[in-house]
Amino acid sequence: MKAKSTFPASNAQTSPLWRIANAFCRGLVLQLEPDCEKLGLNRRVIRWMSANTCKETFMQTRRELFKGLPAAGAGLMLGKYMIPEQALAQAVAAETTGWRSQSLRDQSAEGPNGIIAAKEMFTVNERMGADRKVTAEVAPGVYQLRGWGIAHTIAIQAPGGWIIIDTGDTTHAAAEMRDLLEKTLGHRIKVAAILLTHWHYANGTAAWHDEGAEIWGSERLDANRESEFGLTPFRGVAQSRAIAQFGVLHPATGPDAFPNKLGFGPEKLSGETSYVPPTKLFPFGEIVNLEIAGEPIEVAPNRSDATDSVGYWFPRRKLLVTNFMVTPVIFNIFTLRGARFRDPTVMISDARWLESKDAELLLDIHNAPIKGQALVKAAIERNVDQLQQIHDQTIRLIAHGLDARQAAEAIKMSPSLRDGAELYGQVESHVRAVWNAQRGWFGSDVYDINPLSGHDEAARLVAMMGGAAAVQQAAAKAVAEGGIDNWRWGLKLTSLLLTIDPADKAARSSRVDAARALGQRTTSANARGFYITEALQLEGGLIAQGQPVTIDMLRQVLGTPSKAQLEAAPVASVLEYLRYLVDPVKAGDQRIAFTLAVDGEPATYSVMLRNGVLVISTAAQPAPVHVTGTRAQLADFVLGTAPLPGNAAAVTALGEVLDRSQFISMTKLEDSLGSNSVDME
Repeated sequence: MKAKSTFPASNAQTSPLWRIANAFCRGLVLQLEPDCEKLGLNRRVIRWMSANTCKETFMQTRRELFKGLPAAGAGLMLGKYMIPEQALAQAVAAETTGWRSQSLRDQSAEGPNGIIAAKEMFTVNERMGADRKVTAEVAPGVYQLRGWGIAHTIAIQAPGGWIIIDTGDTTHAAAEMRDLLEKTLGHRIKVAAILLTHWHYANGTAAWHDEGAEIWGSERLDANRESEFGLTPFRGVAQSRAIAQFGVLHPATGPDAFPNKLGFGPEKLSGETSYVPPTKLFPFGEIVNLEIAGEPIEVAPNRSDATDSVGYWFPRRKLLVTNFMVTPVIFNIFTLRGARFRDPTVMISDARWLESKDAELLLDIHNAPIKGQALVKAAIERNVDQLQQIHDQTIRLIAHGLDARQAAEAIKMSPSLRDGAELYGQVESHVRAVWNAQRGWFGSDVYDINPLSGHDEAARLVAMMGGAAAVQQAAAKAVAEGGIDNWRWGLKLTSLLLTIDPADKAARSSRVDAARALGQRTTSANARGFYITEALQLEGGLIAQGQPVTIDMLRQVLGTPSKAQLEAAPVASVLEYLRYLVDPVKAGDQRIAFTLAVDGEPATYSVMLRNGVLVISTAAQPAPVHVTGTRAQLADFVLGTAPLPGNAAAVTALGEVLDRSQFISMTKLEDSLGSNSVDME
């Protein structure tokens, strides 16, 4: 007898035929299930049909697979009810009608200094151990220095001297920490080594860096820091959005002040930094065992909010030190200020190393101490399971055919994982980030493929609603009536109005009230930062250097490189930066080519403009058109304040296609922000 042609069991789920059939059957059944009561069908029957039509054991032969497809289709085509997109749309609409994020509260509360916020926000400092400045001995010879900001510094008395883990936000804060530690001990300390968990909190090095002290960090740490604060086209966007998210320019007291240390003051950006790059490097992505200052230490990747992030295991002390791996809040897979995708699967994988240790003490730099094996284990599990559930449920909802917004509105989490933990970001933001990382930007609405311009779309909608005056009145009415839904609707209406006319006073006034109301009722620190920043900038209350500013103005200011920064940067980095200034309209079909040599730089560079792109490479020898200059002259050329020497036609032509429209000169900057310039270093 001829044997049946079967899919090998190990390959069944990777077979294209099996996947097509499975997706087809489950997709149709999924569309039907929410409406089965309307059709007079029992929901359990529908689910049984799905399982028994699509399960792998039922569909393992090609013959059975193709037999099953028409049967499944026939079973689901009930008269004219074909279950296509209409049914799915209705099911999604029914599921998400009246949706609101669990991070929004109907009531706000008043806290210290007249701050108005969701009551949960007033608990954050204590839960993270940052409610006061303190040097706490959490184990013999192990001190946690808390209360100087969102992150803590750790000091360990090792056999060969003191080990300091992370050096703080500023040199001043680090000096205060060291002074308090030495007063607590009753004597001065000798620092033998500085260990950095990642690049974020390495600005107080001078206060800790004793003679001969080693500085350890990931081999990617310095490059990651440079990508954020160095010569990069993202600098203005990154820093201005951070100012919005962290409430850097919010008032220090009153209703709009930030309610916890998940917000920063101006000193976070303007304070003195004494960062020194690590000279002792951990290999990226590897687990290594070392002895530092006489202390055995295992170092492992803990890639949370930075790819250079590492964790430390001190086996003699049963101590784990981590960065944003084990905290009271759900980790920010996505941060509203914007960043590269933080892949939760990487963090989950790295967390398995934490789970493998029999730690009796866990010190995350963003948390209070966790003591006892049982509590440490439970805390690690909760944090890693939060990430996995967000990731896995997003994938499940993608498989159900939901787009990013629908998935964000539909996700459900276990109360033990979400309740009381949505204090930093917002779960819906994380869902969207995972969705976009997996499937890109397009959902399923074909309108989005070639939509109207934002301005045209807003204008048509407003006209359809009866014109600007009618929409202004509707927005004002919704905001005045109040409530989470009305305030959100007020923001939507004013978004349309301000797209058409950014100076619309009525829309701006309604938007101020709506944004502030939502900011005072969200448990998410990131969301509050943006809501309150929006209200302040619209009413002229976002103040820098004594003058009202907007986030977009700050983007320009902070995104304008200083001459000193350009002179200090590697020549190759300066030339790469030029790539992002090319205006293709101005460039047209021009072809420009020359070589460049800069005093003190061993390499000669080829600079070529073609097809509206700038191609930079090293050159073996000077070209017929060759330019020489100093770093200062190259900086002036980038800023457009002076040409490169020689006045070569090619160089002049290149300068004319560079877009410097977003640069703010020092004169214009001082006019905008007062007599003192902003420290852009």
